[in-house]
Amino acid sequence: MINGTDRILYIKWNDEFLPIGCLSSDSFDESVDMLDTTTRDNQGWKTSTPTNQSYNISFDGLVINTNFNGGDFTKVSYDRLRVLKRNRTLIEWQIKDNNLTFVDSGFGYITNLSDSANLDEFVTFSGSIVGYGQPNSTSEQSFTLQDGEENIVQDGNNNDIITG
Repeated sequence: MINGTDRILYIKWNDEFLPIGCLSSDSFDESVDMLDTTTRDNQGWKTSTPTNQSYNISFDGLVINTNFNGGDFTKVSYDRLRVLKRNRTLIEWQIKDNNLTFVDSGFGYITNLSDSANLDEFVTFSGSIVGYGQPNSTSEQSFTLQDGEENIVQDGNNNDIITG
């Protein structure tokens, strides 16, 4: 199991992936458009085929200063995200856990960004990224399965784990 605390959303800022500071949640949602089809033998049942795929990343966090005097320049927060959204910048993103078991990356546009300031509470923000193109999924802890006269499972460093 992966703890949500160990999964972080990064945005590329000045050629460096920086975490979204004080990130409180993120979600990755994929979908596919379906085209209705008809066949002679569907016996009145609706059929369809998948066409275009898309994804959306939603995130929430606490606002911190990452852009001005005294700011934490090692993170991205509302102030920097607002610049990227207003400039309609195609961004590069990564989502990965601390163990690099699951690493997703890709490109997209920030399409929604809002902040909320309640009396006597920290200022929060939320936003979403609409994917541009296909996302990539990799793992630093990848495994290779070879089938043939013998099965070999290797870790990402070409070390045999199981042979048989």
